[in-house]
Amino acid sequence: MLNRYLDGATTNEEERILRLYFSTTQIVPTEWEAYKALFSWEARQHDSTSHGHSVLARTAQRPSQHHYFAIAASIAALLIIGAGIATMLQHSLSKNYAIIDGHYTTDAATIRSEAEEALLMVGATDDETFDAIDILAIP
Repeated sequence: MLNRYLDGATTNEEERILRLYFSTTQIVPTEWEAYKALFSWEARQHDSTSHGHSVLARTAQRPSQHHYFAIAASIAALLIIGAGIATMLQHSLSKNYAIIDGHYTTDAATIRSEAEEALLMVGATDDETFDAIDILAIP
């Protein structure tokens, strides 16, 4: 019957007999040890199915309450992380600052007065503008 099994010529009933024999017999000839392991494994696989349905078919059932809880917790964690990142970005992008004399400042009045002072230092009067044109004028 083993040769017929290896040739793929056994019936379902004969395969059941082989599984039963090798899964229940304790001592087999040395040359059959590999078959014992094979048929014992097949017997366990066959027993793990119920009513002709495979293990995959039985496990493809409705998700459990634990599964829904895990999904909800993951979504909540992502929302919290996203809100934290958005808050940090909004806070850091909306805060204007200036470095004045090596010091970090966010005071708008100080920044404005320093900017006006700097513009006055580099600005030119009307007389200075015309003097510059006269210097550049070609005779």
